[in-house]
Amino acid sequence: MSSQKKPRPKMQIGPLTASPSAQTASPPSLISGFTSTQLQSQQRELRIDDIHPRPDQPRRTFTAESNEQLTQSVRTHGILQPLSVHLKGGQYDLIAGERRLRAARAAGLAEVPVRVFENLSDAQIQQLSALENLQREDLNPVDEADAIMDILSAELRISRRHLTGRLERWRAVKQRDPHLINASDEEKQGIEQMERIFPGLSRGSWTSFVANRLPVLRLPERLLSAVRAGEVEYTKAVAIRSAPAIFHEKLLQQAPGLSLVEIRKAVKESQLTPTDQEDFQKYNAQFMKLRARLLPARILQLGQEERDYILMLLQEAGAVLDGTSKPKKVLRLK
Repeated sequence: MSSQKKPRPKMQIGPLTASPSAQTASPPSLISGFTSTQLQSQQRELRIDDIHPRPDQPRRTFTAESNEQLTQSVRTHGILQPLSVHLKGGQYDLIAGERRLRAARAAGLAEVPVRVFENLSDAQIQQLSALENLQREDLNPVDEADAIMDILSAELRISRRHLTGRLERWRAVKQRDPHLINASDEEKQGIEQMERIFPGLSRGSWTSFVANRLPVLRLPERLLSAVRAGEVEYTKAVAIRSAPAIFHEKLLQQAPGLSLVEIRKAVKESQLTPTDQEDFQKYNAQFMKLRARLLPARILQLGQEERDYILMLLQEAGAVLDGTSKPKKVLRLK
């Protein structure tokens, strides 16, 4: 059996509503590859220094290895796929192609090929950017979910802040009432829009996305960044999330050498007993209180006897933690 990775299916999405100044007799349709018979662009060469990346570019993670590979390719072959930029007020803002732009700069190019769009709405820029990001072969589950949410936010005209709750509610309605007999007009309209939009993304059903992919965006920040950077697989990160937060870093370090079954076993073994949980809260509270006060400058304000006493306590605590000494008396925090 061949191990060659299958290419991602192409997406067909649209229509989008243009900004008032760009509306035509029929609304422009933005589809895979940014081709459209109605939304026009011009292709040209543009100086790299004239292109300004947007702070809300969908793709957030670039590994050093993939960057170097692309840079070498650009040195050899140049930029094969034009970047997409938006011209507004004499400034060229990057819509899609941030990684190619970085590689071109690293390769020493002065100019790159671009497709220049004008008179786009913020929603169209957001969706164009997300669409190209979504078609990347090396896209991780976090950036994939982010890109899909950007597209849905633009299509549904619902802010990202409110979109997750709306999608989860619509999914619950669809599960409870498949024929939408008792659904409200707002729920019916939202579900109908999702069933129209989602097939064009070639990502399965929208209810499956809400149930299985959307939760990745709720991972704790450390696990989220690990998935983005390719340090751990999404399924392993979800399993690690069930462990107490104090064990997350250790499990992340172990994850590459463990199977998902082994990760789940390690998570189960790491669960704290009720007594451990209570002690952890007490120790953590005491540590946070002391950390703000146990400063060298503050200690130097004390008398010599107090300084020596604190140093002795710190040395004894260090020895107990290192396992080189036993506590002289066992005390329980109140």
